[in-house]
Amino acid sequence: MRVFTKYIIIALLAFCPFASAFGQKTVSLRVMSMNIRQGGEYAGHKSQPYSDLIKQYNPDVIALQEVDYKTLRNGRRDWLNEVAMQTGMFPYFCKSITYQDGGFGVALLSKYPFYKCEKTVFVHDDTREDRATGWIYVQLPSGETVRVGVVHLSLETSQLTIQHFATINKAFFAEDTTTPALMIGDYNADKGSDPINYVKNKWMDVIPDMGKTIPTSGPTRQLDWVMGYPKGAWKCTKHEVLARTDMSDHCFIVADVELTIE
Repeated sequence: MRVFTKYIIIALLAFCPFASAFGQKTVSLRVMSMNIRQGGEYAGHKSQPYSDLIKQYNPDVIALQEVDYKTLRNGRRDWLNEVAMQTGMFPYFCKSITYQDGGFGVALLSKYPFYKCEKTVFVHDDTREDRATGWIYVQLPSGETVRVGVVHLSLETSQLTIQHFATINKAFFAEDTTTPALMIGDYNADKGSDPINYVKNKWMDVIPDMGKTIPTSGPTRQLDWVMGYPKGAWKCTKHEVLARTDMSDHCFIVADVELTIE
């Protein structure tokens, strides 16, 4: 009888459509990408409009580009910390350059505390400005850890854009090649371009059907991307492109993504 039962179990596993997922775990999170255009100039550099939108969509992590820190044009406001306090999220600012007596760069906001943060800055004589890339280690409520990064790539030439991302890869994977990761932001490169093809050598396009993201007044190009590592581990279950002409020239991206862990 025991032998007969054993063969029944084996047969069920062989024909069960879920057999290939045996031992796997799926983790879900919602992410946003927000290029706020020169420190939020479209909204008068005010933080509240962006905070209200964030609260509406309730993401787990947000990647922000073109963030001002106490510049003259934004009235010397700590814009990121204002948004953090208004939304209850945890901030990480990565300064790219000194600008108007303050700072200008990229940032991340996380619903959950992060226990480690890192950055790298791309410096090159042929670019108009240095550009920071930052990432955080976030432990999700499920107990799983993911790395989430924010990127704003150089745009002068395709060759420089590729070189920029190559330096990001080198720094990002220098000490950690195992933690699943997302790299979100403004890649300044279109679908099918040499820079995006280069990025996809190591990363996967999590939202293949993203759609156009710039300009907000009638998008004609996709410059904003959600890339995932490792390949095949991520998928998007739902996404929305938000064309807010009152907030930026870039559309914002909201995406529900899933990570499958073996």
